Amino acid sequence: MFGIVYFAVIAMLTYATFLYDLEFAEGREKSFFVVYVIASIVFLLLMILTRNEIVTRVLSVLWLPVVFFLILFNMMDWILIIPPFIVAAVIFFAAGTGSNVKVIMGTIYLLMYVLGIVAYFVLNVLFGGSSEETLLNENLDTTSSVYALYRNDFQHLCDVTSDDNTISPDGKYKILVYDVKNNDVGGVKIAVVPYDQDIELKFFTLKQKGVKKTISTKGIRGTVPEVGWTTNEKGQLGVQFKLSSGSEPHFTSVLRMPDKQYLEFLGIE
Repeated sequence: MFGIVYFAVIAMLTYATFLYDLEFAEGREKSFFVVYVIASIVFLLLMILTRNEIVTRVLSVLWLPVVFFLILFNMMDWILIIPPFIVAAVIFFAAGTGSNVKVIMGTIYLLMYVLGIVAYFVLNVLFGGSSEETLLNENLDTTSSVYALYRNDFQHLCDVTSDDNTISPDGKYKILVYDVKNNDVGGVKIAVVPYDQDIELKFFTLKQKGVKKTISTKGIRGTVPEVGWTTNEKGQLGVQFKLSSGSEPHFTSVLRMPDKQYLEFLGIE
């Protein structure tokens, strides 16, 4: 029975990170990791003690597929991945499941992990391309090459990308500005995402993902665009932007947002 609780938590976490981006609250990452690891160890020990019970034996077979999807949705986020993966692997071998079942299912899971992860990287290369996007705001890493492009106008960048300027008057949307590095000259991308659909929890915030409206991709790297909220003559809320000080202002309505893209974890937008 102990395993059901931990299994349910990891299954919900997997589903949540399929729908949302998990962003740790400032200063809470280490404390979350400590609690996460201790809970994983405790539940692992309890499951080992009950390894011959039917519930534990069934869960031992179900664990690895769930953790496989947790890995896909949170690739390289080791804090989330490692504890449940260790629990899943240990209980798979420690449970009192028949040896034939372990051999057959173990072979299937090994193929699933190897082929699945290879397919993940291949699809990300195919759909994600070679572009590297860096979110521009006051938290930009000052040691990065991207910061060097905007160093001379960094205060202006902070003003343009501040919450006061980027969050819509109705609180439903937020403007994001990205530096885009690619094989060409690169650029600056302006996009709008939902703002009122995030879920704030104690250790982290689940941020809505897969819903993003691209306003412009034609900005010049190193040049901070002028961007903000306004309404047009029809009273429609939208984004008004100028890619440079000498360019003409443009308006894009956010009356209609794109449908949610559930395969964003594969690099598909």
